[in-house]
Amino acid sequence: SYQDNVRKLLTEMQQIPPENRRARFRTIMAFADGNDVKLVEGVCEGHIALAPSGDSGFGYDPVFVVEGGKRTLAEMTLAEKNVISHRGHALRAAKKILERVFKNYNTD
Repeated sequence: SYQDNVRKLLTEMQQIPPENRRARFRTIMAFADGNDVKLVEGVCEGHIALAPSGDSGFGYDPVFVVEGGKRTLAEMTLAEKNVISHRGHALRAAKKILERVFKNYNTD
């Protein structure tokens, strides 16, 4: 379960000091049209907290503190999380590519 994975992570990191607990989430998306492949990336930098906090989200959200912040992803609203999340960054980059593709797509 997600909770089991979080407990395992925190157990394995219990001797690691806060300054050495840097972490990142990364999403890569690929688009292929038969001739070309486009890649987009989304990254969310942060660190692993000493203990879980918050009730929202899933996975490692309760222990992932976004760089420059004090709250875990699980303590943020969905709207706040979507602005800074790795998936949100990747999807916004993908949207730009898809808008260009469909703008040039002619159905005639």
